[in-house]
Amino acid sequence: MISVSSLILTFAAFVLCPQDKPAESTGLFDVPAQEIARRRQPLPHAVDKTGKKPSATAPQERPFEPGIIRDNVALVTELNTRWEESRLSLVTNFELPATPPPGATIVGVSPAEVMVQQWIDEGTASGHHGILYDNRDRDHSNLNRKKFPQLAFVEYDGAAKKCGADWGMRIGQAFNLPTFGNSSTAQVNSPLWRSNPRMVTYDDLLMRITCNEFLNNQMYCYPEHNDFDRKHGDVYPANAPYWVISQGSSGSDQPFMEAIALTLAALRPEVRRTLVETHSLMGAIQMLLRRSQKSVQSDDDYYSGKAHPVVFQASELDTFRMVQMAHELTIDTLPSMVRIRVLEEDLGVPGRDYFHPFAAERLFDTPMAVARVYRTVSHQRRMVVEARAAGIDARLSGFRWVVLQGDPEKIRIRPMGSNGAKAELIFYWHPMAPIPGMTGMQSNRIDIGVFADHGKSPSLPAFITSFTLANEDRTYVNGRIQSIDYGAVGISQRYVDPTIDVPKRWRDEYQYSSENQLLGWRRLVPQAEPQEFAADGRLIFKKDAAGKPTEYRNVTYEAIADKQQLSVLKMVIAPK
Repeated sequence: MISVSSLILTFAAFVLCPQDKPAESTGLFDVPAQEIARRRQPLPHAVDKTGKKPSATAPQERPFEPGIIRDNVALVTELNTRWEESRLSLVTNFELPATPPPGATIVGVSPAEVMVQQWIDEGTASGHHGILYDNRDRDHSNLNRKKFPQLAFVEYDGAAKKCGADWGMRIGQAFNLPTFGNSSTAQVNSPLWRSNPRMVTYDDLLMRITCNEFLNNQMYCYPEHNDFDRKHGDVYPANAPYWVISQGSSGSDQPFMEAIALTLAALRPEVRRTLVETHSLMGAIQMLLRRSQKSVQSDDDYYSGKAHPVVFQASELDTFRMVQMAHELTIDTLPSMVRIRVLEEDLGVPGRDYFHPFAAERLFDTPMAVARVYRTVSHQRRMVVEARAAGIDARLSGFRWVVLQGDPEKIRIRPMGSNGAKAELIFYWHPMAPIPGMTGMQSNRIDIGVFADHGKSPSLPAFITSFTLANEDRTYVNGRIQSIDYGAVGISQRYVDPTIDVPKRWRDEYQYSSENQLLGWRRLVPQAEPQEFAADGRLIFKKDAAGKPTEYRNVTYEAIADKQQLSVLKMVIAPK
C-alpha cells in the first residue's frame, strides 16, 4: 500500500536529500533534511501512523570561521558553514574583501552591458562587489565568468559535493551575502516529475523557508521544464514572487541570469546598500523585471496579469530597459514591499465538503504569498486578507487589489478601510480556463495581486491564489452543487499534481429537499452498487421498508496503490 503520508515523506526525502548523497553520510550538510523534518509543524501528512514526529539528531557545535573570497571564488566548506536556527538553514559565511578586485567589471558589447560599465566607470553604479552567484547544476547552465569578472562565484568543496549540497533546489542552505543563482534541473522520468519550484509549493514549511531566504536577499531562477506547456497546461498550484521561472528547459534560465546580473550591477551604491539593509533587494529586482517587460509599457499594464505571470518568457525580456530603470532608482523612489496575512476564511469539512485523507485546503501561508486548494463543494469561498507595507518607505496612498489571472466574473474583491489595507475576497468555483494572450495554454488557478502604492515606484505584489482540480467535472444550479464526476472520460485523465490530489473513481449526485436543504448524495462507483450518504458525510448503511435511514456508519478516506496511478482514493467504513 502507498499512503499519502508515505508518498509525501518519500518525496520530501528526495527534495531535501539529493540523489547522489551516500546513505552512510553523516556530515554537516546532512543537517537541513534532519532538522526540517524534526522541526516541521505537525501537519497530518508529516506524522507517521504511530502519531510520532520524525526524529533526528540536532546539529552539534563545530569549529567555525568565515570564508575568504579569493580570485572571485567563494568556497563552501564545513568550516565556514553553520546552522542558523532563525533561518532553519545552514548558512555559509564569507568575509567581504574591503575593495573589489581590479580590472573591468562588465565585459560585453550589448547596449545594456556597455551602459552598465559606463555607469560603473563614472562611480554611479555599484557593480558586483559583495554579490554572490551560485550555480546549482554543476556548470550545466553556468553564468559566463569572463563577462562578470567582479562577481564572486560560489564553489563547493568535496564534503559539500559528496552530500549533494551543490545540486538542485537545496532547501535549508543559504549565504550571509546577497546571492542570485540558478539550477537548470528538474525531477524527470518519475510519476513525481516537476520543476524545482513545484517541489516546494505543496508544503507550508518549505515555502516559509523559501520566503525567508528571499527576504534575506537570495533568489534563484529555474526552468519550468514540463510544468507550463500545451500538453498539461499550467500545473503550478500557486504563484509566488520568490523565484524566476523561465519558459523552457535547460539553458532557458540564462537570459534571465544575465539580466539580473546586469541589473544588480546597475543599482546605485546607496540604493543597493539600502535595499540589502531593508531585506528588499530581490523584491526590487523582481519589480524591475516585471515592469520592464516588452508588453508592460504603462502603469496600467503593470497592475495587470501581463506583468505577473507564473512563468516568464525570454521574448518579453528587455534587459536594456531593466538596467535603465534600476539605475534611475533613488532612495526616495524605492518601492515598498507588501506583507499579507489571512484574517478570516471559509474552509470545508473533510468527509463532508470534500474527500481527501486529511484537511488540505490550505496549501501555504507566507508573508508575500498565500495559496489555497479549492476542494469544497460550496459554490464560493470567502477570505478576508490584511496587507501592510514594509521596506524603506511605508508612506502610502493606498493598496490595490487586482485580478491578475482568472475570470473576473468568478471573483469578488471588496476593499475595506480608508486605504484598502484589508479586503474581502470571494472566489466562485472555477474550472480550467484559457490563459489570455497564450494560445493553447490553460490554467486552473486564480491569482490576485496586492500592491502598495506610494505614488513613486510600484511595489512587487503579494499573491493570493485559488487552485481548483482539473480532474473534476462539477455541475452547479443556482449556486447549489448538483453533481461531481471524478471519473468522467476526458476529465479524470487530466494531470493533477499527486502531492496535491489523490484521484477518485466515482460520481456523486446531490439531493435536496423541496426547501432546497441538502439531504445528502448518491455515489455511483463503477461495477458496484450505488451508495447513499447523509448530509454530514456518514454512509447510510440500512433503511427501513419505507426507505428511511435506520443505521449510519462513519467513513474515512485513504490512498491505496493503483497499477495505473501513484495512488487512488478508497473509502473505509468504520465498524459498527
